[in-house]
Amino acid sequence: MLQVPRALVASGLAGGLDFGILVALVHYGGWNPLLAAAASYLVGGVLQYLFCALWVFPSAPESVPTGLAVFTALSLVGLAITCAAMALFYDWAHVNYAASKVLALVTAFSWNFLSRKYWLFDRAGKTPVLQPE
Repeated sequence: MLQVPRALVASGLAGGLDFGILVALVHYGGWNPLLAAAASYLVGGVLQYLFCALWVFPSAPESVPTGLAVFTALSLVGLAITCAAMALFYDWAHVNYAASKVLALVTAFSWNFLSRKYWLFDRAGKTPVLQPE
């Protein structure tokens, strides 16, 4: 019951870090917004993993390297969704890069939450689904 609200809080905090890094890279570093969006997504993903493993889901993989590897693989799909959304909104529709990033974060949230819930962390608090035996 608490997973969705906790996931929203965790995503909000990780998304805030992601967004802040994006703005810093574009505004102060002169990065291309699409590259900055990808880099900032990856940094936010690390914070997201910590929140998911420690607070959002009732069980975390016993093997931290395995859990992080699976989380990273699932997050790469989220990264692809984010990049596609940024390309669509920023490049194609000419929406401001910051607004495009917000739309991309919202777009990727569903994939990120559901993939982590069903493929990384068990729904009933038992052994995580992708945990090696």
